[in-house]
Formats: sequence, structure tokens, C-alpha cells
Amino acid sequence: MRSRKRDESFNLWLLSCVIFIVGGLGAGTLGVVWIYIEADFGVTLSALGAMLTAATIGRTITSSVSGPIIGRYGIAPVMMGGAAIGVFSQLGLALSPTWPMFMIAAVGHGFGSGVMGVGLNAFAAVHFNARRMNWLHGSFGIGSTIGPYFVTIIVIDLGIDWRWIYALFAGTRAIMFLMFFLTRHQWRISEAIAGDGGGHISMRQTLRLPIIWLMVGAWLMATGNELVAGQFANSFLINARGIEPKAAATWVSLYWASLTISRFFSGFIITRISTTSFMRLNNLVIMLGAGLLASNLSSLTSLLGLALLGFAIAPFAPLMASDTPALVGRAHTANAMGLQFTGASLGMALLPWLGGILAETVGLEVIPQYVFLIGLITFVLYEGIVRRDFKRALAKAY
Repeated sequence: MRSRKRDESFNLWLLSCVIFIVGGLGAGTLGVVWIYIEADFGVTLSALGAMLTAATIGRTITSSVSGPIIGRYGIAPVMMGGAAIGVFSQLGLALSPTWPMFMIAAVGHGFGSGVMGVGLNAFAAVHFNARRMNWLHGSFGIGSTIGPYFVTIIVIDLGIDWRWIYALFAGTRAIMFLMFFLTRHQWRISEAIAGDGGGHISMRQTLRLPIIWLMVGAWLMATGNELVAGQFANSFLINARGIEPKAAATWVSLYWASLTISRFFSGFIITRISTTSFMRLNNLVIMLGAGLLASNLSSLTSLLGLALLGFAIAPFAPLMASDTPALVGRAHTANAMGLQFTGASLGMALLPWLGGILAETVGLEVIPQYVFLIGLITFVLYEGIVRRDFKRALAKAY
């Protein structure tokens, strides 16, 4: 019986990795396919920001309500619902005749990805260890890396209209729906194992946990910082540090690649060091990387600082997701993951926006200082989480 449960867990982990790869494929595709979307609808680059904001709004809304829905209906039905939303939203992106319709479809895409992101991470936090969680999130990076090549083959080499890319993505969501339907009993069995007998936990009960606010704040800062560093890196290296554009583009690509490499590396190292020590080390390295960028000692130190940032930021999300059941209890896990993803969505929307304002008013040299400050706040919040968890464990012991 135990062997069967292990087999089911491994199969569901593999399925989850495939879903993360598909999700990353879509994320990596957008930047490359955008020039064709832009030309087709007659919009400007600012419309890309509006589209990302629309998707973020959809993701934020579903992230905030997914926990209670999962608690009431279970993982499998919710994931099937997210996949179904994904089918229609991707078809909407493929068939939209006007830009407003395309934006509406983008909101729908945010709804679907938000539901699936919270559901998968809530399930993974309970059933997968830290190593598998890191590799799971690393799978997203694999998809992001493949995405641009996917567009190149479909649109450039084969000369097929860009809309067919989203039609193909609709097909992948349909396959996801089928896979969840065929494995629905395995997800339900796993949910029964995960239960701690506490019954359904309301969002209000989860919000009463003091530690949850520290966790949401840490997710907001860390995930927002990841996007700030990635979005402003190219402009910063070229305009502030005078690095040749081709070299800057290569190092920006290395920044994103380092996130994926780091997550797979972390999957190996996490068995040899405690999560708390590893997270503390990574938070310190983030500030070191930002400090090297700010120091402006040489082009090499700037590039090294950027590489360190990508490598150190990457493990936060998978490790924090993996620790969520231990920090809040399994009964609160689905709600907590929804709240943390809400914080992440807000961080990805607000922190780059604020960074842009600072860069325009103060200058691009403020960006590494901004990244350092966000890293410092993340460090303080994480220490608050550790301290709160230690007190809880001590209280249980007595």
C-alpha cells in the first residue's frame, strides 16, 4: 500500500512538472510573439504593460479566493476548472478580433493560471519534499527557455500566423483537463492523506494567524524583487554602466537562466543544509549581489552582481511553498498558498512600477539600491517568520 502511495505521488509530481513546463512555455513566448501582436492590433509597447496588468488582476483575484474553494471542493475539481478556463482564455487570445477583446481574454488567462498555480503549489507543499518542490519550479524555467524557440519555429521558420500559437496552447490546456480528469481519484486519495482532521478552515481563520502576514509580505517582496532585477537589468547595464548592448542582453539571459539552474541546484543542496540556513544565506547573497551592482567597481562586478541576484532569488518561492504546511498547519495550507500568491501577484505588479518611477525621477543608478532595500526587507520579514515559528514550536513543547 505504501509503495502504491509513493508511485501515485511520483506520477502526480511528474504531471505537475509537465504543467509547470507548459506554463513556462506561455510565459517565455509572450515577449517574442509580442511584435506580431503589436502589428496586428496597431498598439504600442505600453499596451504590453497593460496586458500584463490585466493578467495580474485576474491572477490576484483567483489567488485570493482559491484557498477556500479548494478546501470546499478539493484539488482535482478546482484544477479541472482552471484548465477549462485556460482552454477558453487561450482560444480567446487566438480568436480576438480587437484589442479590447484580447485584453478580456488576458484577464481570463490570469484567472486560469491563478487557480492552477495555487492548487498545484498547495498540493505540492503537502506531498512533495523540498527537493521535488525546487525541481517542480525549475520546470517552469525549462518552459520559459523553450518558449522563444517555439515561436521561432512556428512563426518565423514555418510562416504560420501567431494566433495558432495560442490555439496550440488551448490544446495543451485541454490535455491538462483530460489528465486531471483521468487522475482525479489519485488527487482525492492524496487529499485524504493530507487532512489533519481539522475540517474546513475559513479564510478568516487563516488571516487571524500572525505569521501569515509576515509570509505574504515576504512573498510580495521576494517575487517583486525577482521581476525588478530582471526587467531593469538591460537598461541599467547599457545606460548606466555603458555595457555593449549585445553583451548586456547575454547577461540578462544569464540572469533568467540562473534562476532555473539555481532551483535544480537547490534541489540537491537542500538535503545537506536546513531550509532556514539556506534561506538566510540566499537573502544575504541577494544583498551582496545588489551591493556589487551599486558599487560600480567595474563592469565585471556589475555582471557578477546580476548573476548572484538571479541565483539567490530563485529558491525563495519553492522553499517557502514547501515550508508552508509546517508554518501554518496543513489545514491552513490551501488558504495560505492563495494568500501568498496574492502577495506575489501584488509584488510583481507594484514593485516594478515603483522602480520605474524611481528610475525616471532619480536615475537608473537607484535600481541596485532599490533591489538591496527590497532584499533587506525580505530578510527582516523572513527572520520574523523564523522567530514566530520558533515561539510556536516552543509553546507546543511546553
